[in-house]
Amino acid sequence: MPTRCENVGSGAERLDPTYIRGCGEAGQAAWLAQPLTAQRALQAALAQNHELQAELARLDAIEAERVQAGLLRNPMLNLMLLRPEGGGRLAIEAGWMQSLFDLLTRSRRVDLADANARRDRAEIGVRLLEVGWLAQTAFYEAVAAGQRARLLQQELALDAQALDLQSRITRSGLAAQSELLTMQAMQDERRHMLHELHAQTIEAQSMLAERIGLESRHGLQLPEDFELPEMPDRDVEAWQQRALAERRELVASAAAVAAASAERTLETGGWRKTEPDIGARIERDAEGMAMTGPELRVALPVFDNGRVRADRADALVREATHRDVAQRRAVLLAVERALDLLLAAVDQATGTAEHLARTQVADALAERQHRNGSIGLIERISAQRAVLAAERQRLDARLALARAHVELQRAVGGGRD
Repeated sequence: MPTRCENVGSGAERLDPTYIRGCGEAGQAAWLAQPLTAQRALQAALAQNHELQAELARLDAIEAERVQAGLLRNPMLNLMLLRPEGGGRLAIEAGWMQSLFDLLTRSRRVDLADANARRDRAEIGVRLLEVGWLAQTAFYEAVAAGQRARLLQQELALDAQALDLQSRITRSGLAAQSELLTMQAMQDERRHMLHELHAQTIEAQSMLAERIGLESRHGLQLPEDFELPEMPDRDVEAWQQRALAERRELVASAAAVAAASAERTLETGGWRKTEPDIGARIERDAEGMAMTGPELRVALPVFDNGRVRADRADALVREATHRDVAQRRAVLLAVERALDLLLAAVDQATGTAEHLARTQVADALAERQHRNGSIGLIERISAQRAVLAAERQRLDARLALARAHVELQRAVGGGRD
């Protein structure tokens, strides 16, 4: 039976960070040798990005901190030996003290630690998702950069044809030298643009390699084009309700409110004012008389009666509550904005696709007319340039649409269905 690493590219892989890591180095190399897609870029980022692995390691520290919060402080042992001035037996004072405050407020500390852990885990979840979204965006940018370079190379090939024709016309005296110089300047400008696009392609590929945790961009296998996700439901209220259920920021803000409330409970009240300790004391004087008994030690709330702590705790609760409300409103607005921008991007992509189709029809007509001598080569090249311009517009629209899909994922707080 083949292992999951032998099924690379078969569609069997899942959006699971352990999928690639479980394949070993050879399996990972084979997996990355397959052409990337947006989903595979996301999967690779979750599996290989070491900043993300550091966030996952933080989860273990959070769990340890939560367990630590439920532990009691170690008891304190006091021992004092007193030697009489004139000599004789030593006097001994010994005591054992345990924090009664720790014992009585253990459940409150656990509640606070649990709330803090929920908030920290939610914040880590936000950063994990952000890694995936950035990887998807970087994938689309890298593929689009390569497409722009290919389109510009095709236009430079048309420039070469047009410049050769114009040179012959100028040499025959049928056109001015200035027209040839203008075309040469246009060709030089496009060559300069090609150099810029080459640098942009390097930058986009390097960014993609960084997002998915590679050491070099040269191992990337990028397709010539990218597929667009399916058009989502247009019901904004449904998306908003999904965001309210899935956004990790809302989980974090709700946990922050719970943490502030738990801290207020812990930091106020009579136990916090007095912080009592309980234990036992043993005394033996120089004459050999021994005394034992319980000991209670409390703090007298003379200088600090706890009012300032209560005021501070109330302010923190109000702050966390307002931030939670603000976060919910921001989420609703972000979903509405992302969906509206996605719908606008869909209309733009549809319009550019229709425009490209019309220019292709015009180009086919120009080809037939040039073949039968109705138009010249310059007019034929102009029709081809119009197709390339329409393809660039369509590429920009498709890239905007892909970004809009990612932004909708970010606004909702979940991965692609």
